[in-house]
Amino acid sequence: MTQAMQDPLSSSQMLFFDREGYLVVADLFSAADLQPVIDEVQEEIDRRARELVRQGKLSRAYEEEDFLHRLTRITAEHDAVFKGILAGQLCGPAIFNLIRNPRLLDVAEQMCGPELIASSVYRLRPKMPGHEWGPVPWHQDSGYFEPHCDRSLILTVWVPLVDATEERGCLWVIPRVHKDGVVRHVGDDGKVYLRIPDSDLPKNEPVCVPVMKGGALFLTNRTPHASFNNDTDIIRWSMDLRYQSASAPTNARMSRQAGEGTNAGEVPTACYPPEADFLVRSRERPSEVLRDAEAFGRLRREHKVLPLSNRWDVKFWDPSNEPASSGGSDGR
Repeated sequence: MTQAMQDPLSSSQMLFFDREGYLVVADLFSAADLQPVIDEVQEEIDRRARELVRQGKLSRAYEEEDFLHRLTRITAEHDAVFKGILAGQLCGPAIFNLIRNPRLLDVAEQMCGPELIASSVYRLRPKMPGHEWGPVPWHQDSGYFEPHCDRSLILTVWVPLVDATEERGCLWVIPRVHKDGVVRHVGDDGKVYLRIPDSDLPKNEPVCVPVMKGGALFLTNRTPHASFNNDTDIIRWSMDLRYQSASAPTNARMSRQAGEGTNAGEVPTACYPPEADFLVRSRERPSEVLRDAEAFGRLRREHKVLPLSNRWDVKFWDPSNEPASSGGSDGR
């Protein structure tokens, strides 16, 4: 079998990604791939809601509501559950298995190379109707990363857990500008996000990118993107995962191969130092790949948080002290 036959993406798909800066791959995941993640999140919502009821902070746990509505009902009374599951806080086995899904890694390897790092910046996104953190302004993911990673490919994989339509607040992208570099970002009027000012926003026509459940949207870290209001009554649940080559800056605990540079000190400066990367696929050092869900959880919990430079000098937000729970490290 030839390499071309083994590659999950066609040459036309790879050319599209290289030219446009994004690519939708339909039916990448089965229901069996995604349902464990949904179940894991629902169990955590239930546990936290019942604890709030026990503490007298929530009138009831809203057990009768489904995955599409329950968190909205809870958050109308108290926002602790929402803030407790947001972003990269949950690190259970189902999320770990999604990050290392073989079909997903096949695509990531084709784009990033065989020595593959799972970037620390994975995020759970419950985009609730009417929530103030729902709309996310135009930004590039590199706006949140260290400047020394601007030219590296840090691949974002945006995975909806429900059908992500325009009405529900799917992503929009600005195509064909990802090779122009990183533009200026500013604070978003005291909110938790960075944004590209209108004066710096690339002039190419934005594209609406709906993605159905089971599909995934692949983005470069320099592709401008945003999401707007959720105009329905359901939660637009999604996860975004990131991958990069082991040759790019990383704090993953692994040996270094020829050509994989390290910075001064014992730990190389990662693209996002506050959280821990790990080796997720390797041909050269397979014994160093992280395969155990419990080890993944320990890595997340025990990682020494290192400062992230405030490259845009945003006064209201000090990213060096911003945990994954705040939503301040990126949004969509």
